[in-house]
Amino acid sequence: MNDLITNGTEIKRRIISEINNATQCIYVAMAWFTDRDIATAIIEAKNRNITIDIILSSNIQNETVKLMLKGAGISVHAFETGDARGIMHHKFCLIDSKISINGSYNYSLNASNNNVENIQISDDIGTYSQFFSEFERLKYNIDHNLSVNQTPPIPETKIQQVQPVNIIDTFSQRLHDLVYSAAQIDTDKYKESGYITSKESQGNIDIFRTEFNNIKERIRTYATDEGLGSMKNVLTSNISIAFESTKTNLESEKQEKIIVEKKSNELERRQITDKISELKQEKSILESGNPNTGDKGLLQINKEFEKNKLERRTLEQSFIVKKFWRIGTILVILGLSVFVFYLSVFFASALYKVFFEGNIIRASLEAGVNPGLPQLVDANAVIKIFRQQGAIFGFISVFFFLIPILLSNLKIIGSENKLVNNLLFWVGLLIFDILVSTMIAFNTDEIKCLLAGRVSTLKLWEVVKLPEFWLIFVFGMFPLILTHYLIDYIIKAHKNSQRDVIDAEKNKRIQLLDEEMIDLNSDKDSLSSRIKQKDETINEYNSKVQILEKEINNSQTQIEGRYAESQRQIKAIFDDFNARIISGRIFTEVILDSVISAYNSGFIEFLPEYYSELEVANRVREIEQAKNN
Repeated sequence: MNDLITNGTEIKRRIISEINNATQCIYVAMAWFTDRDIATAIIEAKNRNITIDIILSSNIQNETVKLMLKGAGISVHAFETGDARGIMHHKFCLIDSKISINGSYNYSLNASNNNVENIQISDDIGTYSQFFSEFERLKYNIDHNLSVNQTPPIPETKIQQVQPVNIIDTFSQRLHDLVYSAAQIDTDKYKESGYITSKESQGNIDIFRTEFNNIKERIRTYATDEGLGSMKNVLTSNISIAFESTKTNLESEKQEKIIVEKKSNELERRQITDKISELKQEKSILESGNPNTGDKGLLQINKEFEKNKLERRTLEQSFIVKKFWRIGTILVILGLSVFVFYLSVFFASALYKVFFEGNIIRASLEAGVNPGLPQLVDANAVIKIFRQQGAIFGFISVFFFLIPILLSNLKIIGSENKLVNNLLFWVGLLIFDILVSTMIAFNTDEIKCLLAGRVSTLKLWEVVKLPEFWLIFVFGMFPLILTHYLIDYIIKAHKNSQRDVIDAEKNKRIQLLDEEMIDLNSDKDSLSSRIKQKDETINEYNSKVQILEKEINNSQTQIEGRYAESQRQIKAIFDDFNARIISGRIFTEVILDSVISAYNSGFIEFLPEYYSELEVANRVREIEQAKNN
């Protein structure tokens, strides 16, 4: 998905729609956020238990929406530094660890109603990841009071190791502070008392030791003081509250770290699963082909492979050398001989009528003899030409029919050009026959007019009206067509009877099929190799997904284990404090340590005013020995 919207009203509608469809998390970084409709949609998403985090710029106009969001319990991070160090000018929204909405559009009424704006909605994981990194950087800057455009070392999104000692020490110190506060001991007074005693006794160690023992005895009376009952109850209640609060904080911190770890793991897994889907689609195209581009897949290559093998096998079995002299061939040759004789007589008659018959009739009429209308086709025309015109014209008339025969059968003389062969086929059959029919029709009309004693007025285009034209055309055309196919049959029969011709053609076609098979094998190997690579890559990504699943389980187990240990330790500290509060020992231990430390500090503080550094060091060692004894 990669949608671009430029209409303000439509932009607002789409943003609210995407927020309403959110199921996991929503992160918003917005310079100006004043549109309460969008804020209401975000609050409703919060009510659906969706994780929401908002970053706003340091702009007073954002205060109303900020209060709305905070009042709904939504986490809002806002720069409070003014614009002196730069303004947070981003306008993007991240939804469900996948969808990013970014552009010029601020979440304001002015943007939706008046301005020319744009947003781009994308589900590209890489784009989401970059925006999320910027969101984390901005939040880090806000939490650490850094400039908006400063680039600090961003904390890793991986779970940080919990430091149980710090948590334990903090909790223990908190309980000590509660006890100390409940006892209401003024340590400053004891420090001042130690200073005064040291000054009055000039740092006398025996005086320190005596006063030190007196203080211990007074503090120990707290354990048996009857007035401690109510104080113990208050203190027990306070440390219970502190214990429950610390437990809650630990649980919240644990859940937050688990959520961050899961979010990081889920984002990485989604990127990998999207890549797996993409690779599977590419593999499917390699296997089945691409109907949009026409690229062949392994399936089509295999079909062509099998088709090639079948065609080659059929080709090897289909070529059989046939005998030339068979009944069919003999009958065709006899038929061809008949048609050749007919065409020789027919075209010799046509030649005689066109060039010689008119002159003979004119001579007869001049001699006073009317020979009458001659026949349309004269079977004795060849003999008449030999007798009247001599041998040369006689032989020409005998073989005149070869002109249309050769024109319509150029393959007889070895022509392989199909275009020329087809063109001259129609010239020999159609145009030549029309020319002969036209000339005979003119000649017949002229003879008729001669015999009638008038001049012929026939025009060229009028010959088609004469029956003589159509008789000559039909009786010339059909024999020529039949002769053409008889000749073609004899040529094929002769070709099929020659072993070298048959084998040469078969071998040529087999060679072409073998060359095609080589190309198919090459394409098949290439596709198989690419499919294998896709499978290997898919398996690698699947392994990564399994590793991520194990990692998140191990991380969650480790986090829960560490926090369980912390819970156990604070429980032990709480139980120990509670027992010592009930017995009263807590007062003598905690308070005594605080009082003695204060008194000791005051006593030592005077020594440098009266003694040298060496003597001060000696007396400090004696004081420590006295305390330990």
